[in-house]
Amino acid sequence: MLRRLITAFLIAVVLTPALASANPEPTAYDTRSIAMGITGTSYLERPAALALNPANMEGIDKLGFTFNFSNLFVNQRAPVQGPGTQVDSGIGYGPMPSGFIGGRIAPRVVFVGGIYIETGYGSSFGDVTCLDGDEVVDGVPNTDPATCTNAQPQDLNVTFFVGEFAAGTSFRVTDKFWLGVALRLPFSKQVADLYQNTLAALGTFGYGRVKNDLGGVGFPSPRFGLTYKPHPKVSIGAMYRMYSKIKMTGTTEAELGGNLLTLDATADWYIPHAIQFGVSWRPTTQLLFALESRLQFHGADKTGNKNQTVSTTDPDGNVPDFAIVVPFGWKTSWSVKVGAEYRINPLLAVRGGAAIAESATTEEWAQYFTPPAGLNGYLSTGLGFYWKDRNNPDVKDKYMLDLAGSFAFGGGNISDELATNASPALVPGTDQIVDLCSRDQVVRTGCAGDYRVLTYWFSFAVSIQY
Repeated sequence: MLRRLITAFLIAVVLTPALASANPEPTAYDTRSIAMGITGTSYLERPAALALNPANMEGIDKLGFTFNFSNLFVNQRAPVQGPGTQVDSGIGYGPMPSGFIGGRIAPRVVFVGGIYIETGYGSSFGDVTCLDGDEVVDGVPNTDPATCTNAQPQDLNVTFFVGEFAAGTSFRVTDKFWLGVALRLPFSKQVADLYQNTLAALGTFGYGRVKNDLGGVGFPSPRFGLTYKPHPKVSIGAMYRMYSKIKMTGTTEAELGGNLLTLDATADWYIPHAIQFGVSWRPTTQLLFALESRLQFHGADKTGNKNQTVSTTDPDGNVPDFAIVVPFGWKTSWSVKVGAEYRINPLLAVRGGAAIAESATTEEWAQYFTPPAGLNGYLSTGLGFYWKDRNNPDVKDKYMLDLAGSFAFGGGNISDELATNASPALVPGTDQIVDLCSRDQVVRTGCAGDYRVLTYWFSFAVSIQY
């Protein structure tokens, strides 16, 4: 019986990497792009184009360098204390640096290399007094020891990021038509320190502390881009990103019966296929408008995030190896973005942007730490400062400093009626049936209540071009 309990406990605790999941979406590549609604597919002709549309790297004259740093502050709300409760997290901080350098290696060819963070996420819920409690009245948390899962307040903490090494080249087929390709090597890291219903896999009930530390490098995959300039005032850009699979390895630590168990754990993470299309227009030499759209195929059967296979190995051999499917239930997400820039004078430019997107998260499989289901909004503004080389005043801007601030928001309410109608549900990609938001789940999903994420970005970038 003890062996069976230990096995069930291990199956349960390795599920917690699912809590750190986030939707990869362009964020920290370039501050100018961030200030203009996360656009840039058609107009960004800097080394950072490697991560947006590698064809635009052709805009580099001889040599270019960009260092970008974004600071993300995240606040989240979820019904952590049970259906109908409202709990706000602390402020999670995510530093997201990126750097690019490139140069012209032939009259019609540019080569660029870079490292950047694809997405980052951090959040925590502190001093949770009744984790996964029974439903409450008027939003008052249930603190009855008979129904609460934890006798003492518990802290829940998760951090996660995905980054990429990349190198690419662009080709000027004609003055109006450019092509580009980049090879990406993704990597990721996620750390979780949680309090989980570890015995749910046995059909029973029991919580304990769980710590996960996983990371890994994925297989290389390409990004393709093209840019077409049918008119001196119009530019059209398109990008396709092939999916990547990251194999994360590390350890899971958990305490059972006073004994600390340390397991070897693995989990897969997919960066899905994505396509992006953009058009920009310069009605004057001082004014720029951009419009873009993007699709990310999280719902793809084999290359999306319908579910996640998690496996573990006991190095002491006391528990057999096993694998289990973790449900995500994500769907294909879309976004539409607009941006504008006005060059007030040779030194200063002002920028602004906005975007709307549909989250890949579904209401059935919404979790406490994942982005909420529904629509998300984004507002941004920024400044650009330009300096020319005094020895070559006729050459375009050599030194650039960009500043940006932005605000992203999303969320909604999962009603009691929806939560009831959605239970039981089929785990995506399997034949397993579970009751949503129940003690049958290690990680409760689809619980009724408010889900919200607020993200504040503060970014700056320094660029030099010769």
